[in-house]
Amino acid sequence: MTRLGIRRRFYCFLFHNPELRDELFATSYVVPQRILAGIRSTLFIYCLAVLISNLAVNVAHGAGWNWAAYFTTLTFFGITLYYGFASYTTIAYAWKQQKIRTDGVATLVDSESASQSPPLSGIGEGYIKNSMPREIAQTQPPSLAHQVALASQWILYESFTCFAPLVSLIYWALLFPTQNDILDSGLDTWMGVSMHALNSVLMLCEVGVFAKTPYRYSHFWILFMFLALYLGLAYFMVGVYGFYVYPFFDSRYFGGYIALICLLIIDIIAVVWVIMLMVHRLRDGLYPRWLLKRQRSTVF
Repeated sequence: MTRLGIRRRFYCFLFHNPELRDELFATSYVVPQRILAGIRSTLFIYCLAVLISNLAVNVAHGAGWNWAAYFTTLTFFGITLYYGFASYTTIAYAWKQQKIRTDGVATLVDSESASQSPPLSGIGEGYIKNSMPREIAQTQPPSLAHQVALASQWILYESFTCFAPLVSLIYWALLFPTQNDILDSGLDTWMGVSMHALNSVLMLCEVGVFAKTPYRYSHFWILFMFLALYLGLAYFMVGVYGFYVYPFFDSRYFGGYIALICLLIIDIIAVVWVIMLMVHRLRDGLYPRWLLKRQRSTVF
């Protein structure tokens, strides 16, 4: 594929993708717009505080050199980035909607004032303004940076909702029983619970309450690419520093079973992906029906 072809596909994905629009990434079926913006901004600040605290503790204990090699750290970094992009898109969309409402009221006032003066060429200027749909008259085309932010939020959302359960499962089932001394202080407990348990709680809240983001089976290759890159990083640490990030990557103890472990992890991710696909289809089918039923009961 030529460079021009790649640029065209990228441009079409950003500006001609019917699913890459603000309504699907900056709104919720349940939570009002401004409250959602406040929640996501608060969660971004919280996750950033956890991430910085974890880095500071590792640096203080002389382990800052391998801090970014842990899958838990990278996953939580992705969650923090997700809430950063989600905060931006949600606040920007709320501000744009408020501006549309404010400008719409001003346009209506101008049209009423103009209707009292003699019309121009048989049609009043106020009529021309008011005859255009308010959203079309006030909405400007999205910028490249804004569409890239939406696309980044989409990718981070799909990876976040798949990797968070994997992190919680592997840590609490395999790693924590052999490392009970890792939570030996209040700060360690807070960071451990936030990065290994709260991550899955946030995933459930996003999927079930906060988000309307779609899930697409065709994006699974992105997660597979992330896993392949992480496997390369893990063995880069072995080759350069002689450091095994996780014990099940150590060929001295597991030998040829490492390939089976990697395949098992991919299978777990695939199962979680399929479950998420079904959950999102169920969510996107039930919530609109519930909202429509609620509106009808309110009207009648």
